[in-house]
Amino acid sequence: MEYTGLINKYKVNRPLTDEERRNRLDPAKRLEVEPNYYSATIRMNSRYLEVADKYYGWKGALTFVTVALLLVGVFTTWVSATIFLGGFAENVDDRTTHLVFGGVPLLMGIALVCALLWLLARECFRLTHYPIRLQRDQRMVHVFRLDGTVLSVPWDKVFFTLGRGNRAFGIQTWDVRGHVLADDRVTVVESFAFALSWPEIAGLHRYWEYVRRYMEDGPGAIVPYTLAYLPIAERRESWAFGLMRLALNLPGLTFVQVIMAPAFLLFSFGRWLAMRTCRIPVWPAHIEAACAIDAGDPFAKDARSNPSQLWKVM
Repeated sequence: MEYTGLINKYKVNRPLTDEERRNRLDPAKRLEVEPNYYSATIRMNSRYLEVADKYYGWKGALTFVTVALLLVGVFTTWVSATIFLGGFAENVDDRTTHLVFGGVPLLMGIALVCALLWLLARECFRLTHYPIRLQRDQRMVHVFRLDGTVLSVPWDKVFFTLGRGNRAFGIQTWDVRGHVLADDRVTVVESFAFALSWPEIAGLHRYWEYVRRYMEDGPGAIVPYTLAYLPIAERRESWAFGLMRLALNLPGLTFVQVIMAPAFLLFSFGRWLAMRTCRIPVWPAHIEAACAIDAGDPFAKDARSNPSQLWKVM
C-alpha cells in the first residue's frame, strides 16, 4: 500500500534531485534481468502496450479502512450531537456540562468525518483505474491523470527514474516513475508512476525492463513474460477477481499471503465498493484512432486470451 501521488501529490515545478539523476533508468540501456509483468498488463499488440497504474493493485484497502473509521466517526458525532443538544434542556444547571462534553467532541467529530470523506474520495467516485498506454509505433506515452484527463508525451522525452515513496509501516518503497520536464530539461512539471511499488530495487528493474523492451524491442520480446491480461479494459472486475488481484500484490511471498488472507478478504469488500462507484476510463477518440490495431495482428492480446483457470497463471 503506497499512496504517494494519490494522497500527497508528487512535487512538481522543482529541479531534478541528485538521487533521481543517480537512479535514472535509460530507455536505451538494456538491463540484464528477466522481465516481469507483475500481473499489471491490460492488453498488448504491435501498436501499443496498455498497463495498469500504481494504485490499481491495492485499490480497496484505503476504502475499507476509511469506511470503517467513518462508521465510528459518524456514531461518535451522533452521540456528541445528542449530548450537545441536551444542553438546551430546561435544566440550566446541566447546560454547561452538556455544552462542554458535547460541543467540543461534536466539532472534532465533524472535522474527522469531513477528513475521512475526502480520503474516501481518493479511491471512490473516480476511475476504476488510470491506464498507461505505451504507443510504440509513434513512441508516445499516454497516461490517465487522477482528474480523468490524459497526458500525452513522447517516450524519448520522459525522464524515467526510481521514485522514493512514503515509508508505510516503516518500509521504504520505490516505484518506476516518469518525469515530464520543462524545456530546460531540469525542471519537473509533471510525474506519473508505473504499476509496481516495491521495497526491492531488483523487482522494479524487472518491471522497468518489461515495459522498456516492449518500446525498444517490440511485443515479441515480452510475450513470453505476459502470462495473463487484466479483464478491466471495458468492464469492472468481479469481486472474486479483485480478491485474487489483492493477493498478487505480494508476489512470491506465499507465507505472507496466507497471513494476510483475512486482511485481503476485508479489503476486497472495500475494493468492490470502490470499483462500483467509479467510471471505467475511456480513451479520447484521437488516441484510439492513432492506436487502431491492424487486422490479423499476431500480437493482439487481451483478457480474451486468458486461460480458463486464470488463478493458476497470474
